[in-house]
Amino acid sequence: MSELDNFLQIKHNQFSSKYNSEKIDLYKEYYTGFGNAHLTEIFSILHSNLNDLFSFMNSKNGVYGGHFNAAESRELLDIIEQIRILQAKLKSEYSFEIDQYYMEIINSCRSFLKQSGGSSIPEEFPIIDIIEERPMFIKANITEIQSPENTSKITLHQIGGGSYAKVFKYSDPHYGTEFAVKRAKDDLREDELVRFKNEFNDLKNLDSPFIIKAYTYSDEKNEYTMELADQTLEKFMRYNNNSLSFASRRAFIIQLLNAFEYIHQKGLLHRDISYQNILIKKFEDGTNFIKVSDFGLVKRPESSLTRQGTETKGAINDYSDLDIVGFENYEIRHETFVLAKVIYYILTGRESNYHKEESEQLRKFILKAIGDKENRFNNVAEMKKVLLTEIFPSVRNQQEQV
Repeated sequence: MSELDNFLQIKHNQFSSKYNSEKIDLYKEYYTGFGNAHLTEIFSILHSNLNDLFSFMNSKNGVYGGHFNAAESRELLDIIEQIRILQAKLKSEYSFEIDQYYMEIINSCRSFLKQSGGSSIPEEFPIIDIIEERPMFIKANITEIQSPENTSKITLHQIGGGSYAKVFKYSDPHYGTEFAVKRAKDDLREDELVRFKNEFNDLKNLDSPFIIKAYTYSDEKNEYTMELADQTLEKFMRYNNNSLSFASRRAFIIQLLNAFEYIHQKGLLHRDISYQNILIKKFEDGTNFIKVSDFGLVKRPESSLTRQGTETKGAINDYSDLDIVGFENYEIRHETFVLAKVIYYILTGRESNYHKEESEQLRKFILKAIGDKENRFNNVAEMKKVLLTEIFPSVRNQQEQV
């Protein structure tokens, strides 16, 4: 038995006796790909216990924070430390990364967890979205990246993905900066792969500070390198909504509208606008920029890639009209429908309850945008005019009076 296998067996025995292992069968299927039975058990135990502790933390977290019990605080700190030890020890074929969202939660927990007396949950700490439908420990990808001077092995860290592709990030030693790589899944149909390549071409040709930039495409690996952003709009709002100023919200919305005015001027409709496909890029001087991404469902003039009867796609394309007319008949008033939802989300941090909005002007704006198609906004310019002349002054005054 190798030194590494002996280490994993010891850890497996240690974790099995130390932590609750009753529910690990729920997670085993996620970790069989590591090719080590002990590691599969270890990851399943840690995943199960982390979820139990995070669920308990949610029950203790109220509007103004809360108190996390002493025993659970010590256990969570111990599990976090054990994960750190594993990550430092396991290299090569067992090298792994932690789901980015859970990594953010773990880093936040480190800042307030105490070994004794329990831990005060900060007021701004969010309710945790428990990860049960995917692995939290992800096998690190090691690949060869061609740089202008040489070819070297670089580790790709998975940071996201969807139905068609996975997204990784890596640090390029030649350029001294980080990039993202979007890689098509192996089981794509021919038309889906064509759409994936078209997505790259669209991003390559679009030139806006508010749209993710694409750089190079690899036909061999069906992947492309692109600009790296820091996080999704959804995650940014989750952590910053309570402290975000009106000026910052206004700036984000103007950036968003400028991006889509430009996209529409190019004759394109995005069709997959969501809180996850709009990214935030942070700069060292403290500024943040909107970056529109994920052009995989884009509709081009006279495109034949959308088949008749295609089901409605897109995370917040939830309106019956599109289900009736068909996704292939998506048009500008469907795009402004979803854009308005994102605008409302940026302004308020809320995703629904539009009819209960206190600001009359904002309520009229969102209900017009998501109402009957005949009365919706016909372009981004119409939306921008109403926002600049009516909505922004109203919301700003309302916030200043609070």
